[in-house]
Amino acid sequence: MNRNYLKYILIGGASIFVWTGCDDYLNRESTSGVNTPDLIWQNPKAITAVLADMYDSGLKLDEFDDWYGSKKANLANQTSLSDEATASYQKESAFDKSNSTYSYGDYVFNDDMVTRYKQIRIVNNFLLNIEKTSVLSEDEKEELGAEARFIRAMQYFGLVKRYGGVPLQTVPQEYTAGNTEALYQARDTEAATYDFIINECKAIYESLPEVRSSDAKYRANRGTVLALWSRAALYAGTIAKYSKTLTLTGEAVSKGYVYIPETEAERYFDECYTASSKILDEMVPRVYSLYKSTGTEAEELAQNFYNLFSKAVNGDNGEYIFQKQYNVAAGKGHMWDKLNVPFSYRGDGWGCGMSPVLEMVEEFEYIDGTEGKLKMKDSGGKAISYDSPYDIFKNKDPRLLGSVYLPGADYKGYGGGKIEWIRGVINGQDGIGTKYEASAQPDKENKVVIDGQTYNTSGKDGGSLSVGDASKTGFYQRKFLDESLTDYTDIDAKRSSTPWVVFRLAEIYLNRAEACMELNQHLDVALKDINEIRGRAGIKLLTAGNLTLDKVRHERKVELAFEKHRYWDLKRWRLAHLDVSKGGLTNFRGTALCPYYNVKSGKYTFETGVPEKRKRLFLEKNYYTVFRAEDLSTNPLMVQNPGYGN
Repeated sequence: MNRNYLKYILIGGASIFVWTGCDDYLNRESTSGVNTPDLIWQNPKAITAVLADMYDSGLKLDEFDDWYGSKKANLANQTSLSDEATASYQKESAFDKSNSTYSYGDYVFNDDMVTRYKQIRIVNNFLLNIEKTSVLSEDEKEELGAEARFIRAMQYFGLVKRYGGVPLQTVPQEYTAGNTEALYQARDTEAATYDFIINECKAIYESLPEVRSSDAKYRANRGTVLALWSRAALYAGTIAKYSKTLTLTGEAVSKGYVYIPETEAERYFDECYTASSKILDEMVPRVYSLYKSTGTEAEELAQNFYNLFSKAVNGDNGEYIFQKQYNVAAGKGHMWDKLNVPFSYRGDGWGCGMSPVLEMVEEFEYIDGTEGKLKMKDSGGKAISYDSPYDIFKNKDPRLLGSVYLPGADYKGYGGGKIEWIRGVINGQDGIGTKYEASAQPDKENKVVIDGQTYNTSGKDGGSLSVGDASKTGFYQRKFLDESLTDYTDIDAKRSSTPWVVFRLAEIYLNRAEACMELNQHLDVALKDINEIRGRAGIKLLTAGNLTLDKVRHERKVELAFEKHRYWDLKRWRLAHLDVSKGGLTNFRGTALCPYYNVKSGKYTFETGVPEKRKRLFLEKNYYTVFRAEDLSTNPLMVQNPGYGN
């Protein structure tokens, strides 16, 4: 039998008890050195340390430094490979040659099975041993066991949203010499895997406290488990409802390892509604509340929305239900700021990472509720002139200003000034005249002399659609950027510590509203939930007459932008394979907003441009990740996902 397979089946014994970096949980005098299993389970602090490492090592959260292929230079993550943004660098096959096509990879955003089942075995081993220990009270066992089961449920959720149904293991497997067949396990169905996650949440949520003490506030609590229940049920419901639009066939389909029967959709939507209501009706505002500004002006509302995700607030916003914290001093920082700060602020290279596309910017409505298409031309087709590039965004949803750095916007981080991204200059006015466009990176030669006057054809933060590291769309991502950071040098120093949000209250409002619309029930509740979100944003509320499923999905797109939901949403709605004109990812490239400075008038006009990025191709098989050859060869009962052979 393959030794690597045995490794991930059997890992979780004494090897997990060699600890480094757990000072917050361990007293060195009582737990230092290599501890054998029998000693671990006689020490409450060591038991808690095991749990701490399960949080630290066992959860795959699609967080800041989670890059496809673990290559940060490629900038491929669930934001840049969704329809929210593209990557600034002309690297990786998704972001280089404009005359080519990028096909989503078979392994895109995969979760390595060996690693994941190692972590699942560690949880199962933990659950087995805390039942045997005599150093914990029954109440302590129940609570720690519930935490461990939540971690395991999260692990299975990470797997099922990628692979469909997977083998469900709830006890450590034991190897008997000469009997490898006993370790083989077929996949459970996709429905059974989602049911396991949901049922685990239902079984454990009451065993966890609603609120934890300050020294344990980042551990899972009751709301965390309910949030997972809500999200998992919504995913399952939409997969059940919309998979009928696909044409995938094969053994994995016929055995239910992928796809969920459409007849199950209503049950899952009911589960989502129930879980969401337990948070929204029983814990708001007593435990959670939306983070709101006391001001009502657009800039105040925009700053409030930015602050919600900022390092300055650091997750203490009343809205985060579960988050990952970072600690630079302890070597547990991340590099998000260094990879994403706008070009002119980036220190010794890198920066610029995510380039939100014009389509995403225009998803944000105007404050009066009208659609968000920018006003570049008047009714007669004449270019509209603006005093500043920033003026074109007047009266837009304040969440846009809090989520995206726009051309001409104030940069409130270290160094100050404004974001300067212009496509070029026009020797004329009203957008008419000879154009001189940026052709190099912003710190290179981008100048033209007109009537003896020298003009920059690029802003300090970009202007080219094809060259260098700067944004190719005119925009940078603001959400999550730490504007209090002052040192952007040395990417490997990982100086960033802004927390990553896993679950927050706004998502739960959106989950319940979507479930209501899918059920065609509780529509008054759905309207209230959506208007809670829009009211906090400061834009016009919806009425019963204009509440639709598309409106709910639209609200989800703008509220949760760049939080790595959109890629998974397009997959569960079974839209990703469609042409971009129908809301899918196929043929998506993204559009740039191109401001031009008009020399004769001293004003700015706007056009659109096409970044030199590849068009994309999302195939139906990409709804499910391929299993590696070794995953199949070491377990003959495993069946490959459709579209990949077996």
